[in-house]
Amino acid sequence: MSSKKLIIITVVILMSFTMLSYASDYPNKPITAIVPWGAGGGTDLNARAIAREAEKFIDVPIVVENRPGATGTIGVTEASKAKPDGYTILFGSIDPMCSMPHLMDVEYSIDDFIGIMGFAYDPSSIIVKADSPWETLEDLIAEEEVINRGHSGIGGIHHVMFEMFFPAAGIENFRDVTFDGGAASLTALRGGHIDVNGNTLGVAIPSIEAGEVRVLATAAPERVDLFPDIPTFKEKGFDIEVEATFFLVAPKGTPDEAIELLEEIFTKAAHSEGYQEFAKNRKQQVYIRDSEEIYEKVKGDYEKFGEIIERFQ
Repeated sequence: MSSKKLIIITVVILMSFTMLSYASDYPNKPITAIVPWGAGGGTDLNARAIAREAEKFIDVPIVVENRPGATGTIGVTEASKAKPDGYTILFGSIDPMCSMPHLMDVEYSIDDFIGIMGFAYDPSSIIVKADSPWETLEDLIAEEEVINRGHSGIGGIHHVMFEMFFPAAGIENFRDVTFDGGAASLTALRGGHIDVNGNTLGVAIPSIEAGEVRVLATAAPERVDLFPDIPTFKEKGFDIEVEATFFLVAPKGTPDEAIELLEEIFTKAAHSEGYQEFAKNRKQQVYIRDSEEIYEKVKGDYEKFGEIIERFQ
């Protein structure tokens, strides 16, 4: 045997031993899970709820750390630059990962990450006051007067939802009114300061249950279990899917063995009684996506949001 072949075989054997060692040794220290928003928000609450359950299926702590700032981009930047060893993961967020790169200079791209799994979503929805003359989506489409549409900011998921729906429906007579968050925009709707609100069902549920507002359609992939009577845009003939998606990613280059284990334990956590009860109380739709599916979903949103944002920049 030539010395060259012997060297190649030796390298392959050493690599195999290294991979086996990693697979059998991981994890051997706490896993840091970055949340790119402050404590108490939807992403943070979901992260802590599912991390608590995931810890039951692994022998190390999962430490949730908040890295807020700059519309979520600070935390995403930190996660993108972390060592890809399976010990730093990110609870992803649609706005900083899919919208902000088209609106500002950021130090990361969607290609800097690999999917772990997706576990729930809260769809963007079109909401009107309960006493609005628009009882259906068709009524809104037929409106000829100026429509004051309120949402939580240019380039956010609800603005993107409007920018997809209004042109497709042929609605040209409208005015944007932006607010600092979904709660503020819903308050403005209830007060009659705007005509229609783009918001998630999770934010609107207390007002829905109180009979103060009505949902005309959701941008969900399917009807939401807790609201089976609310139609989707797709049912109405519009190919619109825009959600506040709750998901996990890791820095690109993270070993397959780590991704597979993380996907396994967080999938078990999503199916657990504890997280299911949390999601039910939050009125969220549990929707499991595997590593490949969630990456394709987020990348698709990134491309879709880019096309929409380019129209108004």
